[in-house]
Amino acid sequence: MSRNQDIVIIGAGVIGCSIAYHLGRKGIRSQIIEREAIGARASGKAWGVITYPPVLLVAEKTPDSGWALPEGETYADWLDLFWSGYRRMADLAVDIKEKGGIDIDYAETRSTFLLSSDQPEYATEEAVLSAFRAMGAYECKWLGADELRATFGRIAPGVIGGVSRPEFQVEPYKYTLGLAQAAEHLGAVIRQGEVVGFGVEGARITSVKLASGAEIDADVVVIATGPWTTRATSWLGKEIPAYLLMEECLRVKGPEGWPVHSVAHGHTTVVPLITGDVILAGGGDGDPFLDKRDDSYDTLSEDVKARILRRAVEVLPGLEDAKLIEHRGDLLAYTPGPNPHKPVMGRLPDWENGYVATNFGGMGICLSPGAGQI
Repeated sequence: MSRNQDIVIIGAGVIGCSIAYHLGRKGIRSQIIEREAIGARASGKAWGVITYPPVLLVAEKTPDSGWALPEGETYADWLDLFWSGYRRMADLAVDIKEKGGIDIDYAETRSTFLLSSDQPEYATEEAVLSAFRAMGAYECKWLGADELRATFGRIAPGVIGGVSRPEFQVEPYKYTLGLAQAAEHLGAVIRQGEVVGFGVEGARITSVKLASGAEIDADVVVIATGPWTTRATSWLGKEIPAYLLMEECLRVKGPEGWPVHSVAHGHTTVVPLITGDVILAGGGDGDPFLDKRDDSYDTLSEDVKARILRRAVEVLPGLEDAKLIEHRGDLLAYTPGPNPHKPVMGRLPDWENGYVATNFGGMGICLSPGAGQI
């Protein structure tokens, strides 16, 4: 690929910024078009955790996990995307600080999935540990209830222990902004503007049209607009379908002396950060895909906020006096069908120079290094 081509990336979320950064590392300049600000939407409001990849292989076989897959589907087919982020994040944090001038608050932590005495037999200590070891995940270990109480003070009644595994974290807005600034350092240009259409000739996209009336020449176009990808691809006659869901979380001030160690129980996840704040998540009930949004409906819910707080306190009672700092969230794009967590990436059918990277389903931070590299 010529270093002088006009590569236009639409969207300055974590995926678009990662693509520009990785192009820059190969000496290829690009231009990002963003209608709001860098990381202004879901990329800057995420939990910011980097999941230990073997978790997915266990979850796909676990009924009611939210990650269970039908027969014939497996995360193993695209697990390299997760491993790319997991294995590279430490080096990426150093490179972003050197080139982008931002400390992304990278930390190597642990996460424990809590098990209760009333859970089914596939969720027992022996069954879950065996499942992880069958996937080669020997970094997992069992923490008993006494160990958990020594760590967090109090835990939910009925918890018998949990399976602990490695996990990394970054501050999502700093990470997205850092990728953008590192990309600029490597030659990328970031421009504000609202894309409203494309110029085309035959099977090629020739330009990107902005609401201002400006038209930007393009040799290659990459659409990385998250929940707005369906709209953008429809202008090219190749509408990429998506489930759009609103995911919300809370940031609170954590109890003094808490470790940077996440816990999950049922639908609730508690993520202590290296800054001393804590992310609380998991206000959803039932099948979230029955509550689809359009790409203009992104209102935060007071009911969800109250449910997240209540459930978090039930899991870790030490949160009962935590001070609320921020209620945040945004639309996420998932893939319709039996595997909603499977992203859509690659060349847009029937277009020689049009590409798309979307439907990361809340896993954009985890998958951004691999997505950008691909």
